[in-house]
Amino acid sequence: MNKTARPTWSTPSAVGQPAWVKALAISAGVATAIWTTWCTVIALLGGTMPLIGYHAHGDVLSFLLMLFVGEPILITSAYWACLLIVLTIRRAKG
Repeated sequence: MNKTARPTWSTPSAVGQPAWVKALAISAGVATAIWTTWCTVIALLGGTMPLIGYHAHGDVLSFLLMLFVGEPILITSAYWACLLIVLTIRRAKG
């Protein structure tokens, strides 16, 4: 068996994508990271989370819950929303 053989599965690549798709994907990723970090800090300190409207009183338990349960849910839902937007725009442009 050849140990230097490359894997046979295909890996996703942004090589054939237009520049605006790449820029939109990077912008959405950065915005999602900032938003979820902001929500996690608010869960620790207290306040109202942006775009969600949930008011956290600010304690360690809500911080840990947000960190391990809420943040993955927010990141996944933001990913799907951005994916749907980009695919819709890309199909409309042809």
